[in-house]
Amino acid sequence: MQNLARCVLIVAIVCSAPTTGQELYRFDTVHTQILFFVSHLGFSNAQGEFLTFKGEFVFDENRFSDTWVTVTIDTDSLDMDDSKWNNRLKGRKYFDVENHPKIRFVSTRIEPTGPKTANVHGDLTMLGVTKSVMLNMRFNRAGRHPLSQIYIAGFSGTSVIKRSEFGMTSDLKWVGDEVHIRLEVEGILEQKVGNSQQ
Repeated sequence: MQNLARCVLIVAIVCSAPTTGQELYRFDTVHTQILFFVSHLGFSNAQGEFLTFKGEFVFDENRFSDTWVTVTIDTDSLDMDDSKWNNRLKGRKYFDVENHPKIRFVSTRIEPTGPKTANVHGDLTMLGVTKSVMLNMRFNRAGRHPLSQIYIAGFSGTSVIKRSEFGMTSDLKWVGDEVHIRLEVEGILEQKVGNSQQ
């Protein structure tokens, strides 16, 4: 079913593409990181990351507003560099991975803010709750990898959300409510959308 849905998504993008410069990319998961930071008692900002995820985006370097992105994260892939922390955060008081195995982000609107920057507005679904969030994204570069010759587009992004807004309210006295998210993304060109040539 997931593969069928993905094929339907690609067909829909191709059929509705308003420009010929758009290109469909998939996340290179080896060179993509989804990190978050949260205050620990005010002493430091603990870092966590998700190790298993997938994502796709349509991108036209000359028209940021036509960009579209979707990301799905496996919550059980959470890694806090400590087994006790991992088990605690995967439990029902936090990410509740047994009942909520996925986190999903789907963009709804792209707001260009500069030649290589944009605010990516979208819906984030976590713990069964969907909220509008905004990512501050920077386009780093696009080009062929010097060794593999694979065409890649790279981005860096940040966002801040409040975990309590998604129903994650445990230990707010000790663990920060604000979660700072950092993304480092490399996407591999999968196919052209339209008739433009490389």
